[in-house]
Amino acid sequence: MNREIEAEAGFSVSEVFSLYGQDGYRRYEQAALDRIIGDGGAMILAAGGGIVSDPVTFERLLANFFTVWVKASPTEHMSRVRAQGDLRPMAEDKAAMSELVTILQSREPFYARARTTLDTSGTSVEDSLATLLRLIRSYCVSGCPFQARNRVPGTR
Repeated sequence: MNREIEAEAGFSVSEVFSLYGQDGYRRYEQAALDRIIGDGGAMILAAGGGIVSDPVTFERLLANFFTVWVKASPTEHMSRVRAQGDLRPMAEDKAAMSELVTILQSREPFYARARTTLDTSGTSVEDSLATLLRLIRSYCVSGCPFQARNRVPGTR
């Protein structure tokens, strides 16, 4: 989703946040999702956890995609986010873990609206990916708009 937001905005996600803040980011996120839905076609779209904070965008996501809540323990979540270089929400904050736990708990009812959950706690990236692909293939067998194959078509 971040690449799509960057295409929509014409500059990086960090610049969107610097210039327009969280609200501006959410507007670009909504516009990018609307464009993606309009384009159609099969894809895997990785959306950030904050997408649940905008009810309109989140409802459009739920209505148009097979959604998977990719879940991890707060400790793993924090280390993964930081390993990706994303320090934005928790930069230099000594209470970051406590805040993360609070955020995840407050969002859990929204995340639980996904069609399925994949708990990646204590699991390798390779194993998590294999499980995710099995979930997608299982969905495809039951009526997905694209045929199940050895690989998932079209990624964004």
